[in-house]
Amino acid sequence: MKKLLLFLMVILVAIQFIPFNVPADIPDKEGEALKAPQEVEAILKRSCYDCHSNHTRFPWYSSIAPASFFTKMHVKEGREHLNFSRWNSYDDEKKLKYLQKIPKAIKSKMPLPSYLLIHKDAKLSEDDKKVLSNWASEAAFDME
Repeated sequence: MKKLLLFLMVILVAIQFIPFNVPADIPDKEGEALKAPQEVEAILKRSCYDCHSNHTRFPWYSSIAPASFFTKMHVKEGREHLNFSRWNSYDDEKKLKYLQKIPKAIKSKMPLPSYLLIHKDAKLSEDDKKVLSNWASEAAFDME
């Protein structure tokens, strides 16, 4: 048992040296970031931006493996799926697709339950969901 614990401790220390970098705060290129009504932006910043923008607030545990791998992978994947900091670099077809997906995503899986375990303030209220859904639907309608 002692050998197993020692082995696990050595592994835990060793994995701290495996780099997995996701830049925490990348400045937005001028004119690329999403411009939305103030109420919508406030909700997005509170509940979505940590994974879906260049403005991630990494918590203390995101520097400690294996939690760092999990956290940084989610941010990397989130930015690849949708990055509000790059909104205006997307063509209209892609923006429309995202706008159409937002209401369904916030009703079913966003923010991720694993994220909400620690970030309780990111939970979307029913009013938040209505605001975001209405905004996305109206913006999509305006694009069609």
